[in-house]
Amino acid sequence: MIKKAIFSIAFTLSFILLSAQTAAKLEVRYSMKFIPDSTKKNNASYADVTLLCNENESLYYSPDAKKYYDYLYKKTREMSGNKIDLGSLPAYPKVRGNVYRNGSTITATLPVSKYNYSFEEPQLKWELLKDTKTIDGMKCNLAQTTTDTGDIFFAWYTQQYPFSEGPFRFKGLPGLIIKLYNKNNTIEINASEIRQSSEIIEPLSLGRIIKLKSKEEFLKARKTYYENPNINSLGDDIIIKDDRGTDYTKRRKDELSSQNVFLD
Repeated sequence: MIKKAIFSIAFTLSFILLSAQTAAKLEVRYSMKFIPDSTKKNNASYADVTLLCNENESLYYSPDAKKYYDYLYKKTREMSGNKIDLGSLPAYPKVRGNVYRNGSTITATLPVSKYNYSFEEPQLKWELLKDTKTIDGMKCNLAQTTTDTGDIFFAWYTQQYPFSEGPFRFKGLPGLIIKLYNKNNTIEINASEIRQSSEIIEPLSLGRIIKLKSKEEFLKARKTYYENPNINSLGDDIIIKDDRGTDYTKRRKDELSSQNVFLD
């Protein structure tokens, strides 16, 4: 059951004095189910993600990632000399990627190994379908799109909330996306709570981010890493074995080779 906010004239007017560029009006919490290996449908991962949005800006992120990187940023600023006391470092987040929209420009920041890359996402072209249904008391319409990487996604959206928004890069419909899933049912994202918000919309502080000219460069970097995760910056293979001869570099390569589902 989705917890829903109730808009009012007073609520709308309360934001007139705030900057529409930085203050959110809506917070949507989503639950994401993700199956990295399409041949193993029972091995699913789960994560909670959040969308902050107003008419012109939005940020889609993991609250765990925000907590983790905000803590690191704070500790880095407090560092004495070359020593950093991390103290009680929050748990490493399952989801590190985030997506920031400013107007019609959608910028994704996604990790590959220890690096974070940012790039502009191509605009999606939606096909509005005739299907309708009610989800948690909200009338929803169905839409379909094919991403630039060839995956087909379906989205149930509602016009009850006047925001052309949704999870990750999936935006541009005449309403808020409540449910999103791909054709192969390896990715599913559902809204679990919708409420008013005045949080500031700004990209996460992830430290050093490598800005790319195009998404193609990111896809190439990811493909190179997944094919050989053991290569270092000099182009040499790094082999790590324990005292029993267990090859951990091969294990990592085998793990990555089985991942064939991506949310992009």
